[in-house]
Amino acid sequence: MKIAQKFGVRKVFRRTHDPIWHLQLGILAVIGLQLLTNDSFLPYNKFVIMGFELALLVVLGVLTSEGYSSVSRLRRTVAIILIAIVTAINIFSLVFLIRALFMQDITHLAGEQLLINAVTIYITNIFMFTLWYWEMDGGGPDRRVARLKKRDFVFPQMIHSRLADDTWQPGFVDYLYLSTTNVTNFASADTIPVSHRAKLLMMTQAIAALLTVVLVAARAIGILQ
Repeated sequence: MKIAQKFGVRKVFRRTHDPIWHLQLGILAVIGLQLLTNDSFLPYNKFVIMGFELALLVVLGVLTSEGYSSVSRLRRTVAIILIAIVTAINIFSLVFLIRALFMQDITHLAGEQLLINAVTIYITNIFMFTLWYWEMDGGGPDRRVARLKKRDFVFPQMIHSRLADDTWQPGFVDYLYLSTTNVTNFASADTIPVSHRAKLLMMTQAIAALLTVVLVAARAIGILQ
């Protein structure tokens, strides 16, 4: 509370805090994509995975019911666990799909199914790294507003005063745009990664997208022909 009063966090939150439903919507999008993924490309039963993710999502919503009005280690821990689970599942899906394509273990799947799974993994990659950027930058949304940590990304609004005032904070959509441009351009369009961990994370995302597009999608299209 003392920290919040010192930095005027409550006043700032009314204008700049990122609503928790943005994060919840991103997780629900990932869960929807998992529903479209073939069971053979998931490490466990999809409904068990989805149920566990939904349970963590509910817990996160309860922990953040009043918004980011204070720094919460418990909220951040639950958020990181949830994002890590999504990440692990998508990595398994990508590995299983590559193995199926290049080990010729494709007799039970049509080319259309392989292509659909490649697309779902690609789109999941976008949402997954959006969540990582959102939770990583400046120590998370609550610490960003309290200005307790150095930033990992520099957005145009933070450089040019004509675009926004000094209370501006990036929201989920800003990180979604960053993630989307990184997998399509293999570089951010207007946002600068300034920390080593931000650069490494963007490199990892670009490599994963490259594997999916060039290797998996190209092979799936070849099967269709």
